[in-house]
Amino acid sequence: MKYFITGGTGSLGRALIKRILENPNNSVIVYSRDEGKQANIFRNIDRVKCVIGDVRDFQKLNTTIRIHKPDFVIHAAALKRVDDMEFHPDECMKTNVYGSENVAIASLNNSVKKCMLISTDKACQPVNVYGSSKFIAERIFTNYDYNSQSTIFSSVRYGNVIASRGSFIPLWIDQIGERGEITVTSRECSRFLFTLDDAVDTVLGALDVTQGGEVFIPKIKSFSMDTIISAVKKITKNENVKIKKIGMRPGEKLHEDMLAKTELPFTKEVGKNLLVVLPQYTNKDHTYIRSYNGREFNSSLHLEEDSEALIKLIKRGLKSAS
Repeated sequence: MKYFITGGTGSLGRALIKRILENPNNSVIVYSRDEGKQANIFRNIDRVKCVIGDVRDFQKLNTTIRIHKPDFVIHAAALKRVDDMEFHPDECMKTNVYGSENVAIASLNNSVKKCMLISTDKACQPVNVYGSSKFIAERIFTNYDYNSQSTIFSSVRYGNVIASRGSFIPLWIDQIGERGEITVTSRECSRFLFTLDDAVDTVLGALDVTQGGEVFIPKIKSFSMDTIISAVKKITKNENVKIKKIGMRPGEKLHEDMLAKTELPFTKEVGKNLLVVLPQYTNKDHTYIRSYNGREFNSSLHLEEDSEALIKLIKRGLKSAS
């Protein structure tokens, strides 16, 4: 199978490519504007073809997909920094909304089998520009699926990936090593956490079972900031870490949402670790699912306060990103 990954030089993109290439029959086209990472990471890897391009450029995107004829498109390219997007909403829209629609149109034009959007927990009940842009992108993919006679479109939502670009846990570990102090926005926060391996499992699992229009959500644990701080202290063997409060960033939530209460009537389960929100308008049967009788997924409602369990998760996350 041939996979086309936008933003393939990012943390998730690289982890997906590593897993995809475990099958000797698979190949990957990396579509990214980061030519430096393309050269440094993929130069000598067989079955990987790199294309320099931006999802904002529809003609380049459409032509590239037409030439390479991928079976699957995974759309991971995005502008993601929450605070920066608050001050540059125009740029956020160009990449995350219009760029996502470009990917959808190009996939439809060229009869791609399946096209999956990588979304975020911040798209659920959004309070910031980044989350709002991803919420709209999810709806774009659902709508394109409804109007498609060939290509299947769907989305995957997930939380903070340990050791991905911008993750705060590796930052804290570095800060402790440098000066014995960590910067914390608020100790009242809670966050969903999982590893890059878990993220890859979620994306590829959803890609395998999707019938179209769904938003897939992994059932993952959340942790309070105090539990995370305790785990990092133990990992670094430094119980005397100083904590510097820097205040909430623009657009930041105290608690994250993966599944809204308003989505519960449309929510089903796939296996034991994956939820799926069905589109409210669809022409698909969605026969692979069973009822979900749980509650909404707000990070404050699904807290795991076992710091030892979190230590194991962090270590596994750091290992999977190495």
